Amino acid sequence: MPDDSGPCEPALKHMDWKRAMGNHQREEQLRAFLAEYPADLRRKVQELEQALLNKDFNRLQEAAQQVMGSSSFVAATHLHDLAMELEEAIDLETGSIPTKTEQVVQEAKELEKELVEAGFVHQDEPSTPQTKGKQACCVLS
Repeated sequence: MPDDSGPCEPALKHMDWKRAMGNHQREEQLRAFLAEYPADLRRKVQELEQALLNKDFNRLQEAAQQVMGSSSFVAATHLHDLAMELEEAIDLETGSIPTKTEQVVQEAKELEKELVEAGFVHQDEPSTPQTKGKQACCVLS
């Protein structure tokens, strides 16, 4: 019987695998969620950028809240903290909103890139030069 506890754990800098596992019942569930997450995160980044461009702070706040929630679910603590700082900046109507938005966008892009390079991409996602021919770490059958 294979050991599910550790040798398969991917080395990730932008999320805590063990904490993320605590938010899911089984590793398969976490991996299935992560297969969809990069594309979802990419959409949220685009939404953040567009909302800032349009100065639509309600939409920006909603997108920040969604990033905050999903990043918490995958234990991407730094992204979660940055999204929370952005939401607070919006609430307080500070001049740091563009900077805070850019910080969230950059961290989200780093997390997305890391997950894609680790092979967490749904089969229906178009392959990129970074993912072509790669499989997710420890693909479960």
